[in-house]
Amino acid sequence: MFRKFGVLMGLAILLSACQPSPTFLEPASSISNHEANLYRIILIMALVVFVLVEGALILILVRDRKRANNEKLPAQIHSNMRLEVTWTVIPILLVIVLFIMTVQTVNAVAAPSHLKSDLNIRVVGHRWWWEFDYPDLGIVTANELHIPKGATVQVQLESVDVIHSFWVPQLSGKTDVVPGQHNTMWLTSDQVGEYLGQCAEFCGTEHALMRFKVIVDSQQDFDAWVANQQKPAYQPQTEDEQAGYMEVTGACAACHSLDPSDLNTKKVGPNLAHLFSRSTFAGGTFDLNEENLRSWLADTQAMKPGNDMDIKILPKTRDQIISYLLNLK
Repeated sequence: MFRKFGVLMGLAILLSACQPSPTFLEPASSISNHEANLYRIILIMALVVFVLVEGALILILVRDRKRANNEKLPAQIHSNMRLEVTWTVIPILLVIVLFIMTVQTVNAVAAPSHLKSDLNIRVVGHRWWWEFDYPDLGIVTANELHIPKGATVQVQLESVDVIHSFWVPQLSGKTDVVPGQHNTMWLTSDQVGEYLGQCAEFCGTEHALMRFKVIVDSQQDFDAWVANQQKPAYQPQTEDEQAGYMEVTGACAACHSLDPSDLNTKKVGPNLAHLFSRSTFAGGTFDLNEENLRSWLADTQAMKPGNDMDIKILPKTRDQIISYLLNLK
């Protein structure tokens, strides 16, 4: 008994250390707020129905149970029109109410036709990372999507390989990202902050590591971010940086670009023009710092098996590449 208790306590302690996932029940936008309200109403209605039904069931079982020395059957009720109408009409009314609220929520989640777009973004799903393009601003980045507070953001969704699903629980519902098809959605938030997103459609071995962030900035901070992203990539100053730059613009250019406005979605790797302006890499899996980047270039498959970057780089060349990449801010 004590052994089982110890196992349960250990499991409880282990689970308590797990970081809770983002949830639409903590909404940071009008879209998720509608979804959360609908969920809560349905949950309360379901709990009320459950309590009433189970309470009536327990009452009948206790009241009409068979007793010793009493063979008399409980009172039998047949053709009670009032009772039958009651338990038929109430569920119908509940379904009608839920239908009306669901339609209202669907209309709120769908981009309202009267809203004028403040920002247009193209989201491209890759295995296993997200590309974020700002065609009107001439910006291409990855894994971290910046939007200004209070803006109406129209999003076009594309995939270059398999079906993905774009989901930011605290800001929006899920929308599939389908090859050869342009799906759309919208985003908005009145709260500055960082909101975690995730691919919500199984897309391969590293599906769980296809994460991203939506960063809601003040208008001033967003404008500063845009100005920095529009700058050309850093030009090398030292000999090692020059050697690293030659590698990045040479062999690495088959998959990556240093042009901050390169909208070529056929590139299988993220745009590197302002790499260190981001806080994570490899699909939001690892913190972006020199140590992790060095480990990544040494053996990408050990860190994220199955990714498209399966290369071998000599230690000296690796050092030169890193000396240049560290300046891409």
